[in-house]
Amino acid sequence: MIRILLYIFIISCGFLLSKYKLIPLKLKMKTTILQSFSLFFLLGVMGYKIGSDNKIIKEFPNLGLQAIVIALFSILGSIFITKFFFRKRGDK
Repeated sequence: MIRILLYIFIISCGFLLSKYKLIPLKLKMKTTILQSFSLFFLLGVMGYKIGSDNKIIKEFPNLGLQAIVIALFSILGSIFITKFFFRKRGDK
């Protein structure tokens, strides 16, 4: 419960910093790089954790087609929605 409250607090702080324009433009430009690096790092750690867990690797064939289909649709849906919003945003 404490972690969830901490996450909400951190997100709220970021929101307020952005809303009241307390972050200089030069620093704001660099947050994109930090955000991308953090995402790639998180994905790498998740991949390492899954790959190093022998139980998950052994059970992978038993996960079934349904899990793979759900994962693929989640990934493809995220890509299409992101493309849609960024394309619409650029048209304005």
